[in-house]
Amino acid sequence: MSLRGGRAAAAGGIAAVLLAAGCATVPTGGPIVEADRVGESPDPYEGYVRMLPVGPQPGVGEEGLIKGFLKDMASFEENHAAARRFLLPETRAEWSPDDSALVYENMDAVSLDVETSADDTAATVRMRTPEAAMIRADGQYVPADGSEIIDVTFELRRDADGEWRITELPDRLLLSRADVDRVYRPLNLYYFNADSSTLVPDPVFLPVTSDEVATRLAKKLVAGPTEWLEPAVRSSFPADSTADVAFDAGRVVVSLDGETPGNQARFGMEAQLGWTLKQLPEVQEVVLRFGDDEVRIPRDEDENLQTDTDYWKAVNPSGVTGELNAYFVRDGRLWSLSGGGDEDVDQVEQADVSFGAGGPAHYAVSLNEERFAAVSADGGEVLLTEDGSDEVRTVLEGGEYTALSWDGYGNLWVAEDTSDGDDPGSRLWMLRGGADPVRVDAPALKKREVVQLRLSRDGTRAAVVTADGDPEGRLWVGRVVAEDAGGVALGGFMELASDVGSVSDAAWRGGDQLAVLGEKNGAMRGYLVPLDGATDPTSVGTITSAETIAAAPERPLIAGGDDDQLWLTSDRVLWQRATDGTDPVFPG
Repeated sequence: MSLRGGRAAAAGGIAAVLLAAGCATVPTGGPIVEADRVGESPDPYEGYVRMLPVGPQPGVGEEGLIKGFLKDMASFEENHAAARRFLLPETRAEWSPDDSALVYENMDAVSLDVETSADDTAATVRMRTPEAAMIRADGQYVPADGSEIIDVTFELRRDADGEWRITELPDRLLLSRADVDRVYRPLNLYYFNADSSTLVPDPVFLPVTSDEVATRLAKKLVAGPTEWLEPAVRSSFPADSTADVAFDAGRVVVSLDGETPGNQARFGMEAQLGWTLKQLPEVQEVVLRFGDDEVRIPRDEDENLQTDTDYWKAVNPSGVTGELNAYFVRDGRLWSLSGGGDEDVDQVEQADVSFGAGGPAHYAVSLNEERFAAVSADGGEVLLTEDGSDEVRTVLEGGEYTALSWDGYGNLWVAEDTSDGDDPGSRLWMLRGGADPVRVDAPALKKREVVQLRLSRDGTRAAVVTADGDPEGRLWVGRVVAEDAGGVALGGFMELASDVGSVSDAAWRGGDQLAVLGEKNGAMRGYLVPLDGATDPTSVGTITSAETIAAAPERPLIAGGDDDQLWLTSDRVLWQRATDGTDPVFPG
């Protein structure tokens, strides 16, 4: 199983809840569109291949030595013991690669230029290849934009037996994509959002070796989030914390220095450890220890870490504690679609909300489903109303508004088109509580046309679709950072789903996954896109007429198109007609 070929489930995919079929309220007749069947592996370690290094061969030349070294560099066993065999003894003892790596496509893309001394006792080998990605020392995988070149030099000398060996080399690891597929595993660390109401996944890559993954994962969690996410989240573990971690027979013991923290801080530590380590099926329980004081996670002795528990439900990483209704537009009015599960009845009913004649151009529903925002039909106003209220207020006007989204704190985000002729441009606004506008500091978007804006339900990140690239629609994810004096910034943008064609819409499926519409070779397809940056998007099938897509934790994917029909899939295998309507959204 290739990392780039389908680890979306292992990286944090969320199972959809089946909508009941055949009810009178939601018609399920009509054409059925088959999606790609997704193979879900019950074993998260399946596909991880342990390297069998070859080592340096007798009589190998300068170029062959470096090629062999690059191949064996992907063996992490015993602190890269295999790769050290290519080094002279004094270099072998000194070489100490950090946890970072430069990633190239494959050996065919590598250029090796050799210069050998006149006496044939020393040589220089220069390696050049396009940079495909970088794995930072904190574990974050960062895809390259195609402009960077890996350009490193190896110094070689013959040893006492006349064999070429390396004397000088980079401190970073150099790995092919296939190497990353074989020996790395995407996992999440979990930290809290700004108000500590929701856990936020922080995707990292760890090599799968004979060392215990559980101990390394726990230590990395305690040490703190990745550099990219750190400004947007907080940890219950004190800054600069270190932990002694031991693992034996399904039990992880995390020992921290210092006094036992208060109940709130300890709950936060337990929640972070619980969600982080339950990704590993071999971990059944965690013990958090402060001196002689310790607590078992989970608290209930009759449960283990892999069983369902309500203990951390209130801060679960989906950002949702209940079942969300879907919303859509029919005849200029807002409607809701509720229900789900084998015994529930799906219901379609008109929402007690009106935005006046013409209906909304765009709209968004708050997470508590009590407030509704919309862009007026002419695009020049942002309107706000509440469930059951006849009052509609104008909260922003004077611009051309293109997208709306609510965050987990009850703030409304708005994208405004500031394009001038052929020069694209956008500005973002955040309306605190849906009312008080604050200009968002987002310099990377000033020269881009934002056509979709979706805040994660934990409030820490934003998915943005721009329409000024090649291909035309591109998907970016940035982090939300609070600034001094009440300001807010959105930056650190990373591009995702660059290989699905032109992106037209995106929605948050869960805390670490997006649902995306991409058009490639004339076909519109749905995808589930992990946020780890490396795992390939998982196709959920062709949806010919689709223009928008809606997603939420434990809910079906819903697509709306230019045929005034809504289509849904609960199993990511079949798309079925749901009802008449357009522009489906879930709260957020």
